[in-house]
Amino acid sequence: MVFRYNTRMASPPEKEFSIKDDWASRLLPPAAAAGVLFGGTFFLILPLAMPSAPKAAVSLLLGTAVAALTLYRVRRGHYLRHAAEAGYLGFRCRPARPLWNPFAALEVLLGGGSGDPEEDRLLAGLVRIHGPDYRRRRARPGRLGEASVAAAALLAVLITRFPGALPVLYPFFGLAVFSFLLVKWERLLDRMEMNGSMNERGAPSAPWASYIRWNFLALEAQREAAGRLPAMRAEIARVLLEEAGLKPGDAVLETGAAGGFLWKQLPRGLRSNWTQVEKDPYSSLYARRHGNGSVFVLADVGALPFPDASFDAVTGLESFDSLTPADLELFLREALRVLKPGGRLVHLKDFPDWPGVPLAEELNAFSMRALRKELLTMRRDLSISYAKLDDGEIKELGRAAGREAGRAGRTAGVLARIYAAGTGSDPRFGVPMFVSAMILAGEFSAAGFEPVGDPFSRPPGGESPLAYIVASKPG
Repeated sequence: MVFRYNTRMASPPEKEFSIKDDWASRLLPPAAAAGVLFGGTFFLILPLAMPSAPKAAVSLLLGTAVAALTLYRVRRGHYLRHAAEAGYLGFRCRPARPLWNPFAALEVLLGGGSGDPEEDRLLAGLVRIHGPDYRRRRARPGRLGEASVAAAALLAVLITRFPGALPVLYPFFGLAVFSFLLVKWERLLDRMEMNGSMNERGAPSAPWASYIRWNFLALEAQREAAGRLPAMRAEIARVLLEEAGLKPGDAVLETGAAGGFLWKQLPRGLRSNWTQVEKDPYSSLYARRHGNGSVFVLADVGALPFPDASFDAVTGLESFDSLTPADLELFLREALRVLKPGGRLVHLKDFPDWPGVPLAEELNAFSMRALRKELLTMRRDLSISYAKLDDGEIKELGRAAGREAGRAGRTAGVLARIYAAGTGSDPRFGVPMFVSAMILAGEFSAAGFEPVGDPFSRPPGGESPLAYIVASKPG
């Protein structure tokens, strides 16, 4: 997607932004292939007695029409999502070229805006990232696709067993294949739209580029699609109110607030004195414009612009373990500074598979030093499996962990602790977010915080939908 800023010489001058979705122009080759495949299914659906030449021509025409219509549907839906956000943010919006023309680039023109060039540039960026439909379920083929495969298989068997029924069964066989191909084609369009659209990272040279790791809209959609919001909301309230002991009116600082997702899940009593910090200007502006918070500060977590001892709690959702070790050290130092004596540091995390691969690499680097073999493997579902060790190897792993220093020693100690307890003794040992929380708890203690609570204070079997850590600043 190309992002341009133009000025029209009109009276009065009007600033206009152009958002060009280059991914749409790459849909033509697969659309041509889809048209041919659809044409093949229509050749089966049309009457067997129809002459071959006109039947092939009509089939190809129908297949091309279906491919073109689905292409138009995707382009139009993408544009309408741009337009909805543009209207919300105060822009006038129109397509630069007809949406039905598959040969024309999908380009959106935005007019009006706030009048502040820098703010309008950021607002146009929010319009840009609202093109993809983040709430579509893409992982599963869907019931129609599964039913189509089953129907096609059944009809193929019937055609083989009863050749005389060929004129009657063939059209239904073609219809089943057509339904399956249509589902697959729409899934392909979804993937191309998501992968080809720029997210909120901005230019590589942007000062916040190294800080952003995920598209906050996509993360929110994943939570919603997974159906885990009710349980997550209840657990957030329990951790903040019961384990962290927060009360309505407490001054709370949320770091890495992104688009304000956590604020929307809070008990209402905690919202009144809640301050959000975010380094990414797109995320911060989105939260402000959509009312996802009350006080917003654009700042780096390593240099918080607040006085000493000004907050009762510092918290973050999916933010603390997304920092590099150096940035985490700076942040924990700042958190200790801005917290009041006895104030709480609360880590919240709900994506179970993060940071699976980086975590396995870090722990395997230690196990290679200690035992000359890798102990962790990431399964296809991104859970962790452990290699078996005998008692002697487990003892050697513990001794090797004791020889490690600093963060490496704390990380190695977690792996030794898991093996000493038994890798299969707690299902949470197989979930990256819980293992990551064990490591992060050690970092909190090393920074001067005192542990208060975490999921492992509860017995296996009653697992929390969140990985969390509650720690306290010494009074």
